[in-house]
Amino acid sequence: MTPAFLAAKGLTWRAGERDIVGPLDLELVAGECLAIVGPNGAGKTSLLRLLAGLLEPSAGSVWLDGSPLGRLSRRAIARRIAYVPQLRPLSAPLTVEEVVLSGRYPHLEPWQWALRASDFAAVEVALSRVGLGALRDRPLDRLSGGERQSVYIAAALAQGGEILLLDEPTTHLDPRHQLEIARLLTELRSFREPPESPEPIPTPTVVLATHDLDFAAHLATRVAALRSGKIVACDAPERVLRPEALRELFDAPFVSFRDGERAVARLDFGAP
Repeated sequence: MTPAFLAAKGLTWRAGERDIVGPLDLELVAGECLAIVGPNGAGKTSLLRLLAGLLEPSAGSVWLDGSPLGRLSRRAIARRIAYVPQLRPLSAPLTVEEVVLSGRYPHLEPWQWALRASDFAAVEVALSRVGLGALRDRPLDRLSGGERQSVYIAAALAQGGEILLLDEPTTHLDPRHQLEIARLLTELRSFREPPESPEPIPTPTVVLATHDLDFAAHLATRVAALRSGKIVACDAPERVLRPEALRELFDAPFVSFRDGERAVARLDFGAP
């Protein structure tokens, strides 16, 4: 297996006397898509924020390329790891291009007030990657929910990190827009930048927290099941998203059926 380039070792985060996350170990391999699933309050968002360096562990550590994340500056981390939170403004007095340009701020040097040509080139590539080039001048509050989500993902791409952390990327989206985000993430992970590209953007390694089990099954190369802050399973989707495992994880009934060649677990609404 490819060596891990982001790893959590004995990672724990407490709020008061309560352990919200951990202790847990986790290794992220370059190029994979890891989906984190679990019930409300399992610690999914807190785990993402710990991996992004936005929370300080109570115990244990996160390592990036063999260096403790805690020893790196916020700017250095932001150049490697991009985090898209679940809660974002639904409206803001900004255009699409201005929001995506905000992803370039980690690359500004101290006392640098103006963006450079390379920053605008990165924004151009990011907008092209998510298919929003034609909407660059449109105000954020005039976009659909799926388009807004794509804008924030574009800002994360413009940030230039190799790791993209997404917290509930399909929350509040209707089925059509959920499908758009799933297709976008699939295309991002399979995209290969031409070598002559003036401002190449890395193909991101993706970690996403989601309640949408079909979304996780479709996108993930691995699924981590989180309960009470601890990883109770981490394996291929077909091994983690089984009815018997999901019944225990969510304390709810699930049934299995075939979707073409794929076995699918769904919530059993007919169960007593």
